[in-house]
Amino acid sequence: MRIPGFPRHAAFTLIELLIVVAIIAILAAIAVPNFLEAQVRSKVSRAHTDMRAVAVALEAYRTDNNSYPSAAYGQSLPGNILSNRLKPLTSPIAYITSIPADPFPPVQVIGTGFPTLEAQNTFDYWSHEGQGEPTDRSLFGRLWRLASAGPDLLQEYGYYGFYDPTNGAKSTGDIILVQGGGNGIDYFAAHPELYNR
Repeated sequence: MRIPGFPRHAAFTLIELLIVVAIIAILAAIAVPNFLEAQVRSKVSRAHTDMRAVAVALEAYRTDNNSYPSAAYGQSLPGNILSNRLKPLTSPIAYITSIPADPFPPVQVIGTGFPTLEAQNTFDYWSHEGQGEPTDRSLFGRLWRLASAGPDLLQEYGYYGFYDPTNGAKSTGDIILVQGGGNGIDYFAAHPELYNR
């Protein structure tokens, strides 16, 4: 009811408001998946960059010490966390200023169950220096592997598959970097005897 003497104000009807809300919902439904996909791509890029930084530090360490740091080193330190394995890269000589965190901390670890989820504070580093893999003794001290759980957050150490960037956030498998900057697929192709797949 209009009060005499007061101007009439235009207002939205209920139908117009519902249409606006529906349009906003449709735009959000389109934008949110794209935003999540961009986040995953960004984390994958960060994982690759951080792994390459660790790889450079590992190669510099090997130049000075004729071997890579032993993955067994971290097992003897308190807490038994993954970053302990890479401590030789930070002191007494700083080959890298700090050990980067894995942007994809796993929610499940497949295999032996070591290390625990709480210990997964960086990329899984493994050096092949006589702890059972590979069996060829000429390779001891000459191989290393870095593994990230990848977007599926399932740490399989590359045994069951590798992250494929063409599938974006939907890809399963781990992000693997091995000696010399090669990727996991090349690594297994070159050394099929190293793992039972």
